[in-house]
Amino acid sequence: MINRNTAILTSILLLLVACEQASRVGGAPFLTTNPVGLPRANDQEYISICYNADTTTRQSVEALATKSCKKNIGAGVKFFSHDLVYNDCPVVTKARVTFLCQSQ
Repeated sequence: MINRNTAILTSILLLLVACEQASRVGGAPFLTTNPVGLPRANDQEYISICYNADTTTRQSVEALATKSCKKNIGAGVKFFSHDLVYNDCPVVTKARVTFLCQSQ
């Protein structure tokens, strides 16, 4: 009986994982809080974004970061860090990337 229950439970879990991938859970990327302890020389500005790696393109994340920088940036944004653990992003958009706004 235990083997049959284990097989049923495993089948259900596999089905749920497959459905989650197809449902595009997570939505659009969005701004979040920056990591603690970022270097702050010369009034550097950082932008952190939560996103779902399965449903979001690199271009859309970079475009949001560029648009969100408050400084007049001509050079765009530069990748600074990426983390998946202990951040303020919800479970379905668990990846957080941080960019440094580049000034001219």
